[in-house]
Amino acid sequence: MLTSLIDEGLICLDIVAKDKQGLFVELAARLKASGKIANQDQFVRDLWARENLDNTGFEQGVALPHAKSEAVLQPAIVIGISRQGIDYGAEDGQPSKLFFMIASPAGGANHHIEVLAELSTKLLEPGFIPQMQAASSKAEVLSLLTSAQPAPKPRPQAKAQAKPSVPEPQDRSIKAQLGTLKQHLLFGTSHMIPFIVAGGVLLSLSVMMSGKGAVPEAGVLKDMADMGIAGLTLFTAVLGGYIAYSMADKPGLAPGMIGSWIAVQQFHTGFLGAILVGFIAGLIVNQLKRIKLPDSMSSLGSIFIYPLIGTFLVCGIVMWVIGAPIAAMMDGMNHWLSSMAGSGKVMLGAILGGMTAFDMGGPVNKVATLFAQTQVNTQPWLMGGVGIAICVPPLGMALATLLSPRRYKKEEREAGKAAAIMGMIGISEGAIPFAAADPVRVIPAIVAGGIVGNITGFMMHSINHAPWGGWIVLPVVEGKMGYILGTVLGALTTALIVNLLKKPVTEDEEVSQPDSDYQAIEAEGEADVLAITACPSGVAHTFLAAKSLQKAAAKQGIKLKVETQGANGIINRITAKDVANARYVILAHDVAIKNRERFKDIEIIDVKTKEAIHNPEGLLARTLAGSSKVA
Repeated sequence: MLTSLIDEGLICLDIVAKDKQGLFVELAARLKASGKIANQDQFVRDLWARENLDNTGFEQGVALPHAKSEAVLQPAIVIGISRQGIDYGAEDGQPSKLFFMIASPAGGANHHIEVLAELSTKLLEPGFIPQMQAASSKAEVLSLLTSAQPAPKPRPQAKAQAKPSVPEPQDRSIKAQLGTLKQHLLFGTSHMIPFIVAGGVLLSLSVMMSGKGAVPEAGVLKDMADMGIAGLTLFTAVLGGYIAYSMADKPGLAPGMIGSWIAVQQFHTGFLGAILVGFIAGLIVNQLKRIKLPDSMSSLGSIFIYPLIGTFLVCGIVMWVIGAPIAAMMDGMNHWLSSMAGSGKVMLGAILGGMTAFDMGGPVNKVATLFAQTQVNTQPWLMGGVGIAICVPPLGMALATLLSPRRYKKEEREAGKAAAIMGMIGISEGAIPFAAADPVRVIPAIVAGGIVGNITGFMMHSINHAPWGGWIVLPVVEGKMGYILGTVLGALTTALIVNLLKKPVTEDEEVSQPDSDYQAIEAEGEADVLAITACPSGVAHTFLAAKSLQKAAAKQGIKLKVETQGANGIINRITAKDVANARYVILAHDVAIKNRERFKDIEIIDVKTKEAIHNPEGLLARTLAGSSKVA
């Protein structure tokens, strides 16, 4: 398809333009001269509109500007080579020298997607990019484009034709095993969070509305308090149960929940005891499942034998071995926290504030927030500081775009408005778009802001009775002025630091349009590549990773189906037919993937959600590279 859309009149061997706008005008003029577009100015505006959604500059000096436009009369590609290079804003910071500008008619077939698919394959060929950049004649350019390509890997048509399963060598290193344990822990916390949020907010509202600073003793407010207490009572059992479930599937659920309940209710071990019991339950049930049962009893294993024996063993270990020591440790920790004041609070506030802000809802954030959330009944002053640090990153970046708009692109300024709203309701992930685009400057700034905000909350004795952050919890905060001041100082710290580090950006006015350059695949058996995304909360990172992969797949012309395992359950489920017809599956996750056994007959690329968010093109390029190696 490439060569049918290119002729010698659409090849420019020595671009005169020195910047992005000049490049668009110069190459669009060739399309106009060849009769491919009716209105050059309109097409340039549509190019900028597409560029506003996501930069089309890539590594190795290649850029792929493209647009679907009403101005296009016939689909075409114009190729340009800049000998000196143009600052295109590529991710690697290097000037771009090779340009493929794709013009596609609006409302018609997705020519640009098909062309991007072919270009992606060509660009992966060894030596293709430097040879194109060094081409000295139009005939040489056409020759490079028409040279033979490796045959793509044939798609299997049925599961019976799929390649034999080759077990991947398991990484037995301590780091790998700790990573697996962390995934099980985060799986448990993701199911626990709704209980502590619902329970904590209901209990706190009942206390605040009573006006007595104590749990109401009668009426509707007492009923509301009872609802909250139920949630805060159940969350530890849910935490332990779902850690065991992540390790051993459904047979681990009862031993994990019942064992955690006994640990917390009888021995007052707190959430640390529930975590330990969850891991013990998962380990015990997995060992029980290795015992071969007679055929006549195999159907009873999962629903009767494993839960029964597992519960007895786990509860016995809690009651007779570990319950008392863990309870003593928790008592010591609570006495230590209660005794902290002055410099002790400053040090703890700096640690918790920095961790909370660092990865905006990621694993480090979860450690700090979980520590404070699970102490909300006994040490609510912890959430007084951590609740501030939760909202500082998005509020700080929103304030930064307001104070110095010249340092941010138009789409970043728009993201700042959304970040302000997300910060007010306690969603740290609102700052992720800024951190992903410029981590070296943004992350230190938001960490500093988180530290300042958290310490301010601690020192001004703010008490937050809800296991959440942002200003949405102000009705249940004691010491509101300290809480508000901490938020303002933290956000201001972030804004000033990031604006000090950033330089003003220069860009031509861009036209906004809806993000319509990719379409989610939902039908069975159509995708070449599959993906699953999952994060501890099942919200922001899960769907940010999915969207990043879908956008990158559209750019590279890859048919991608993404299943999300999030807070609303499994969406767009990958079926056996999908697996039979696909080449690869990308597992982008921070918690254990559900039903992973589906992929035993397909190659797996296993990464964290962070890589899918920040480097989706690289992940998908690995699938293309693997395919191109198969003759």
